[in-house]
Amino acid sequence: MTETVRLREEHAGRCRDDEVANSLARTISGTFADRLAARAGALPTASEIRRDIDRLTGLMRNLVLFVLLLAVVAGLLAARASIAQREVDILLAAATLLAFPTVMLLAWIALMLPGNRRGELGSLAGRLMRRALGWLGPRALSGDHAGEIAQAGTRLLGTTYGRWLVSALSHAFWTVYLVSALAALTFLFAIAQYDLAWGTTLLSDESVVALVGALAAPPAWLGMIPEPRADWILGGREGALAPEARAMWAQFLLAMIFVYGLLPRLLLLVTCCLIAWSRHERLELDTTQPGYLRLSGALRPKESSVTEHGNAPEAKPPRRRAPPADARGKPILIGMELEGNHWPPTIPGINTNPLGCADDRAGRRAILAALEALPAPPPLLLAACSLLRTPDAAHERFIERAADRAATIPVLLLLDADHLTARGDRLASRLADWQALAEQVGGVALRYDPETPDAAVLARLQQMIDGVFE
Repeated sequence: MTETVRLREEHAGRCRDDEVANSLARTISGTFADRLAARAGALPTASEIRRDIDRLTGLMRNLVLFVLLLAVVAGLLAARASIAQREVDILLAAATLLAFPTVMLLAWIALMLPGNRRGELGSLAGRLMRRALGWLGPRALSGDHAGEIAQAGTRLLGTTYGRWLVSALSHAFWTVYLVSALAALTFLFAIAQYDLAWGTTLLSDESVVALVGALAAPPAWLGMIPEPRADWILGGREGALAPEARAMWAQFLLAMIFVYGLLPRLLLLVTCCLIAWSRHERLELDTTQPGYLRLSGALRPKESSVTEHGNAPEAKPPRRRAPPADARGKPILIGMELEGNHWPPTIPGINTNPLGCADDRAGRRAILAALEALPAPPPLLLAACSLLRTPDAAHERFIERAADRAATIPVLLLLDADHLTARGDRLASRLADWQALAEQVGGVALRYDPETPDAAVLARLQQMIDGVFE
């Protein structure tokens, strides 16, 4: 739920009426993550999100049961196919039942090796689970947060806990598959007569004796079959099978499936469940996400005290920028975490070159690359910013880097003043914060409403484009 709220707010802005939730979260004496979770649970939309999460959890549980049912059917069909004839080549039947599960087991081990970064997200089962979750979420849920819930679920599967949980589900599938195959073979061997033997075209009898002896050693050590003898193995060659040896060869096939197929999967299933359980107990939010960092001040307990260690860092002096002497072309327009459908904002009488919105890391990199590729400095760098956002160090760094790349003066167009006032926040304080940021990066901040543009603001912009800064 907490991740769903974060994703929603990063996409569409803070939830309304969240001051009550913030006040409740500030009373929590736990960690910052505990306060974030308490706030998410106290929001007006929490009950709707909780219902959708419960419904999606039920759908995923049904999907897992359906997959396990498929494993039962697959195991039964594989067992029947391996002994389709009354005369069965025992080594071929064992290979038929164990080859694919063994290959998948080796692939899982390779993906889960320490240092293999694809192990967390690269397994087939993990991809299927995340795609199923991403497909089911928006289609099966009716709430406004369906997309964010599905995205939060896929992020959960991408954690260490999710990695081992999906691994446990994968081992559960193959465990059910092998149990079904063993049950089917036992039933068929009990009600019908099968002649199990071995044959070879290239290998010598001594090679087969050594191979079968090696395969039979672990089951014999576990007491599942008698100690294999060379005369018994040679007696199992096609055309030389003694009637009294049928049952022992059937036991040998069942023992091989158990020891080399089912037993490793059972051990890994239990291991993955235990690791997933321990990781679940230590599951933590990534509180370094921007959506969480913006709440750190609002959720700080009022009674908490701050201990200062050392001297405060010296304040960086404001930048001083001069208008570019060789400016050519149109002013560049970029957006920063805008609300609603403000992009690109209309600026009557001024022709701009919109580069896009810097809403995420990829968008910021693309804008910086485009600014660096400009053949000449533009007259201005117009940055449309929402007053619903509190300016922080990340905003300052990006605007300063963008102005440096464009070699021009940044002008911050501050939007959403009416929405900020309607939300009950202090407009003057927020305007002062953005004005301080603009001065710090050597720019100018102007309050602007795209729906009802102020003629004085438009005239000021035109003067700055013409190189007049007063």
